[in-house]
Amino acid sequence: MLSGRQKKILQIIVNEYISTAQPVGSVSIVNKYGLKLSSATIRNEMARLEELGYILRRHVSGGGVPSDRGYRYYVESLARDAEVPDDERLMLLHLFHQVERELEEWTHLAAVILARMVNNVAVVTFPKAGECRVKHVELVSLQDSLALLLLLLHEARVRQQLIFFDRAVTQEELSYASRELNNLFCGLTWPQIAAQAAGLPLFQEQIKDSVVQLMAEEDERAYEEPYIVGMRHMLTQPEFEQHQNMLRVVELLESRDVVRMLIPSVLVEDGVNVVIGDDNPEDAMRGCSMIMTRYGVPGEINGALGVIGPTRMHYDRAISAVRYMGSLMSELVSELYNGPGRQ
Repeated sequence: MLSGRQKKILQIIVNEYISTAQPVGSVSIVNKYGLKLSSATIRNEMARLEELGYILRRHVSGGGVPSDRGYRYYVESLARDAEVPDDERLMLLHLFHQVERELEEWTHLAAVILARMVNNVAVVTFPKAGECRVKHVELVSLQDSLALLLLLLHEARVRQQLIFFDRAVTQEELSYASRELNNLFCGLTWPQIAAQAAGLPLFQEQIKDSVVQLMAEEDERAYEEPYIVGMRHMLTQPEFEQHQNMLRVVELLESRDVVRMLIPSVLVEDGVNVVIGDDNPEDAMRGCSMIMTRYGVPGEINGALGVIGPTRMHYDRAISAVRYMGSLMSELVSELYNGPGRQ
């Protein structure tokens, strides 16, 4: 347990380092914050914080910078209760109600706003149902024995696949098959489709197998491909002046599949999840922090959103922004799927 004085000094060091990216010395703490303590006393307390692993110092008389443990203590003790100001909430509500009532528009807007709010990278996935359901099946002839399957799911997601048939199939046959399969499959999950539709013509059975395969692959993914916005914000931070550090993070973020796989490892519990420095599962992220939350309608449709930046980030601002954006997106998705006023 830290003493009240140690907590105060650690808070000052974290806040100052986040703002300036420069080590924080005892003299600057005395001069700027007017603590009724001598610089020698503050140096002693800083030495104790260093022993406990909350700050790092290159030499005894030098300034201190927060360690990962220091940031964690700061987040758990000081930053989690921060809130987005009321006037900013009203402005964000207004922005969302200016765009079309479409999930894709809302998802992209959430990423753009989050990136601007925290001056770092924002990651927002399109919301995804736990089990996808068929909304419409369409088949388009490309060649005599080749067709394009267009599968529209209830979450407004389109999946497509080429199907090669053992014989020539006309567009008329494909259109008839589309009508028949829509009557059979509409509103069903892939296990329900796989369990029925016996006795179909051979080429319709082949279409059914392709529909089941596409839907099973969709359900296997925990989250959709994310919108990633604000890379330029993050790369202006001093931590990324070394090109090697910058390239490793950029390569990871550009590999959207990797980011999508990262999200479940971060979202270990409900609420806002904060992963700092060495707690990140990817080596390239060890100098970064991720702040993530889920949004949507529990048990029906869920997405994830959050921010990524160097460990030296404004955690109070980032946590409050992620928490509020998550609750706002949940309200919007709930209204779209259940109608206003229903939960």
